Amino acid sequence: MIQSMTGYGRGNRGCFGVEVRASNYRYLDIQMKMPQSLYFYETELRRLIRERFSRGRFEVLVSKTGEDGVKIKINRPLAKELYNAINSLRAELSIPGDIGIEVLTSQKDIFTVEEPTYDPTDLTGAFNEALNELEKLRVEEGESLAEEIVKRVQLIKEYLKQIEDKRADSIANTRTLLMQRLKEFLGDTAIDDSRLIQEVALLVDKSDITEELVRIKVHIRQIEHTIKEGGFVGKKIDFFLQEINREVNTTGSKACSSDISVAVVEIKSELEKIREQVQNLQ
Repeated sequence: MIQSMTGYGRGNRGCFGVEVRASNYRYLDIQMKMPQSLYFYETELRRLIRERFSRGRFEVLVSKTGEDGVKIKINRPLAKELYNAINSLRAELSIPGDIGIEVLTSQKDIFTVEEPTYDPTDLTGAFNEALNELEKLRVEEGESLAEEIVKRVQLIKEYLKQIEDKRADSIANTRTLLMQRLKEFLGDTAIDDSRLIQEVALLVDKSDITEELVRIKVHIRQIEHTIKEGGFVGKKIDFFLQEINREVNTTGSKACSSDISVAVVEIKSELEKIREQVQNLQ
């Protein structure tokens, strides 16, 4: 099962509502917004995401409805003690005026909010519901991207076949061109033909692209195997693409054939398209 890194999920359970958005990111990044009274559960909610996803930026919004049950509790002993202390200080310092209620309401310790009771399993239930929906969308998009990558890989294999078909012509062209240039350079100078052929053979061998083609095929098979295996494939495929791109560049620089050069350009174009798709895979 292959996943993309983008998606959206929403869940509601009891008094809790959860929204989760995921977007592309190289690593796993989780940003959470929730009522202060739920901070205690943040670590557990982060763990639920890490267990199911390895890459992407997650923006989580947890809301709590049903605030009718909220009660304000007044710490009356503290309020009275504070009032008496301020009043005593005012008299001692001969400060005119009265102590207003606003002096007491500005003291946060006097008022506390009593949250209504709720079932914490509703929170994890809504959270998992949102993650399930998000994961479903990521899988759908991921499978679609994988199909597109397979098609592009198939095109690359066809271009490789064209290069293989032209490889023999390229070697013959290289040999002929070198012989012509050497004879032009040497002119009427006497030279051992066998030695000349030997030098030309060495130069032709350096322009051989057989090893590059073999390595490209190996990396293509690794990409196909990785997609078939599923899981966290993004970084693996990106690595194989880099290796193929390197071998293709070498092939293009070695080959002495315009047909091979055209095929190399087409392969590099397909590699770039695949890389764009892979950037969105987990």
